Amino acid sequence: MSELLGFVAASLVVIVVPGPDLTLLLANTARSGRRAGHATAAGIMLGHAVLATAAVAGLTALLAASQVGYAILRIAGALYLIYLGVQSLADFVRLRRGAVGDAAVPNAVQRVRAATGRVGRAAFRQGLISNLLNPKVAVFYLALFPQFTLPGLGTTAAHSVLAGVFWLMCLLWFVLVLLLLARVETLLCRRGVQRGLAGASGVGLVGLGAALALRG
Repeated sequence: MSELLGFVAASLVVIVVPGPDLTLLLANTARSGRRAGHATAAGIMLGHAVLATAAVAGLTALLAASQVGYAILRIAGALYLIYLGVQSLADFVRLRRGAVGDAAVPNAVQRVRAATGRVGRAAFRQGLISNLLNPKVAVFYLALFPQFTLPGLGTTAAHSVLAGVFWLMCLLWFVLVLLLLARVETLLCRRGVQRGLAGASGVGLVGLGAALALRG
């Protein structure tokens, strides 16, 4: 129990610290409404499931051992984050010019945009790709799991339990974030707020991408 509680505490710190996933979730929610936020979170959680499964199977160990493979994944992830950041910054410019949104009818506009399958699929795809292309997440699974042992369980079984606990904690965190965003939906529909979030998330994503590319 003490090992499991220690794992939960360490995971909680990792989960709640803002990073690419949360930044992307806020950007897509501000841009296209709650459904886009839900789709983004679903894509992120699928990415976590894939990476957790890979960690249990030992595939992330191969990634960590391959400098070339790690570098390729790191650069690809960095470029994708920068691409998403540029998209948010483009929204910031359009909102400034009044080309996106209308303060008089924000709710109707956002509901129509969020209801389209195209927006939901794009948000889901962005969440999934952003998570899978973040080598730090994959290496996190590799680095964290060996630090904790669960008496009575083999390595594979223990890592499977830890992966499941971490995944459920991530799910609960995103549920809480989405519930909070739902409470302030009216505020998020205001063009000024959308513009501010678009600019902040754009700068954040570009900065995170640049940091990932340069960190090595």
